[in-house]
Amino acid sequence: MKFGKKFLSLLMGVAVLCVSILPAFAADVDTIDCDSVSYDYVTEFDDGGKDYVYIIAGVKNHYLVPPEDFDPLTATDEELDRYCFPDRPGAAMELSDGINSDYSDWFSLMENYSGTPDPEISVSVQPVTPDPSTPTTRATSRSNNWSGYVSDLGDSSSKFYTQAQVDYTQPTISSVESGTVTYNSYWIGFGGNTGSDKLVQAGTCTNGKSTHRAWYEYLSETGDSVYMQFIDSLTIRAGDSIHVYIAFQKSNNKFEYYIANNTTGKSASGYVELDAGKQFDGTSVEWVVERCKVNGSLASLGDYGTMTMKNCKATLNSSNTWQNLGNLSGLDKVTMYGYGGNILSSPGSISSGTNFTCTFKDYS
Repeated sequence: MKFGKKFLSLLMGVAVLCVSILPAFAADVDTIDCDSVSYDYVTEFDDGGKDYVYIIAGVKNHYLVPPEDFDPLTATDEELDRYCFPDRPGAAMELSDGINSDYSDWFSLMENYSGTPDPEISVSVQPVTPDPSTPTTRATSRSNNWSGYVSDLGDSSSKFYTQAQVDYTQPTISSVESGTVTYNSYWIGFGGNTGSDKLVQAGTCTNGKSTHRAWYEYLSETGDSVYMQFIDSLTIRAGDSIHVYIAFQKSNNKFEYYIANNTTGKSASGYVELDAGKQFDGTSVEWVVERCKVNGSLASLGDYGTMTMKNCKATLNSSNTWQNLGNLSGLDKVTMYGYGGNILSSPGSISSGTNFTCTFKDYS
């Protein structure tokens, strides 16, 4: 990650975000009770792009909208940085097995881009929070709310994760448990493992059977948290092809996200001005299917069938090279269990180094 150059380009024109706090749910209700929020001010760049700034609980959230003619394939590295798009992975170098796959994947993603909608942000009226996972056994962990994979470098590690990405199809919820609150989320994040409350994350979610949204959030151990800020301007539907990218510039206290709906070609991106000491724990990175805690209690898991998380990769501060999930150290395979000991969601084995499935087993 080009930290110095990225920071300078962000200063040149501010960026991203919006905020919203938690959803309120009633049993068998597919809607989320939220209040829309307005930006505090907007800055226009020389190229016509805009930075909408939302100040939430004293924290500046920047939501970036590139100009209408923006083409990420021909944009400079500085322009990509300004609008919080994923970094271009070097030139299209010829390798022994063909074109650089990281560049090829990036090119396919950017080639699909058709624009960024002006922000529509909402804050939920009642809290929906992730519950940091506490794996009990290395490599085969149990959790009451997480299902997927976690790489944990350990508290004493001098290394930390700086970028992560994933691709998946937004699941269709075929059924929910009668008389219960249902809330699924699908995301990547840094932190929140082995009891840590420091967690930054982004992804999509489903409330009930049919309310799909894009979101991001940041949590801390000191109460400086804002929960699930929904990006309502980025339409998400069951069956849509989703790409999520996150990054944290520890030296500059900036958490970035980029969420793309490859089915529509639309994306949303931005950054949050955070205190890395309070909100960032880069010693772990995770790819997770979760049932969230709503108003203090874990929600029921909706039947999402089987979903595949693809292109799961991350980078470390020691290198700007993408590493496959299967090559990461301290890897935990996390299975979600109900309080009765029944399996709720089960991850499969890692295939092709970057892919794995999660399969619904039970509601609660």
